[in-house]
Amino acid sequence: MSINKLISVIIPAYNAASRIKFTLESIINQDYENIEIILVNDSSSDDTASIANKILSESNKTFRIINHEFNKGVCASRNTGLEVSRGEYICFVDADDVLKQNFISCLYQTITRDDCEIAFCGLVDRFTDGTPDKNFHSCSDEPYIESGGHFIINNFVPPFFCCMYNSCFLSKYNLLFHNGCIYGEDIEFITKALCTAQRVSFTQEHLYIYVHHNEMGSVRDNDTKAKKILRYEHNTQAQERTAEYLLRHSQSEQVKTLAEKILMPQVIIRKCNIFALNNNYDGFKSFIHDPNNRKVLISSQSLRVLIHKPEVFLKAFMLLHIPGIYYKLRNK
Repeated sequence: MSINKLISVIIPAYNAASRIKFTLESIINQDYENIEIILVNDSSSDDTASIANKILSESNKTFRIINHEFNKGVCASRNTGLEVSRGEYICFVDADDVLKQNFISCLYQTITRDDCEIAFCGLVDRFTDGTPDKNFHSCSDEPYIESGGHFIINNFVPPFFCCMYNSCFLSKYNLLFHNGCIYGEDIEFITKALCTAQRVSFTQEHLYIYVHHNEMGSVRDNDTKAKKILRYEHNTQAQERTAEYLLRHSQSEQVKTLAEKILMPQVIIRKCNIFALNNNYDGFKSFIHDPNNRKVLISSQSLRVLIHKPEVFLKAFMLLHIPGIYYKLRNK
């Protein structure tokens, strides 16, 4: 294909030596020629950097390998990639996933044809244990162009790595990943991006292959109760930042209502759960009796929330009226 726009593909990598070969080869073999590959090696202790350098050096692609002197986390790695990227469009690929050959060309065609800030595709869940592939898509309708708020309201939020982003759009709104966030950073980033995007489109093709394997972080970091709680805490913090961002920046009253009456009450509920998981009843009791927290929970007590998010309505109701019983249920 003779297309001139440069597209930057950003890959954060930490101890990915066992799978980085497949990821890089799937990018090198894209049917779209004009790409730059930016691999950010987050101070890996294995051969990730040397393997990547060998593969990329033997390709005909423009590439950069940036080595962090110490481990900064996946958010900082993606932000490092954004800082040095030169492409007019940006894609993010995790170091253990692979792309179908037309991932970039199809998303490029979609985002330019529809003059959008974001275009996204479907996902293939691939399992290394032999389980058959499963296709997933955030949308089931025929492709259309809408504001990002439409996708948030209708719960059509795609995985952030299934997207292509206009780089000027990301720069204009200073959209970055939250440094230090370990979990939930992906939903936070894409939801903030959708909040500010005026035009978003999608293709129904399933082009990004998300590989499930025993070494992946979501498996490795769930092996103890402490790690599970840490993961839950970071997800909660990410959701709180997201809700606050929507309230400040969204131009849609429906999105603001969603943030106020569903997302923020969910944050309070999750924080209560954290107290219970940590066996901190005194902290739980003090938190649930705080007038500001109660005000947030009360905002969820409407028929609309009951219909659309009954679990939020019911959990908030229990915390408002029978908090002791709720604590015992979550403390088990």
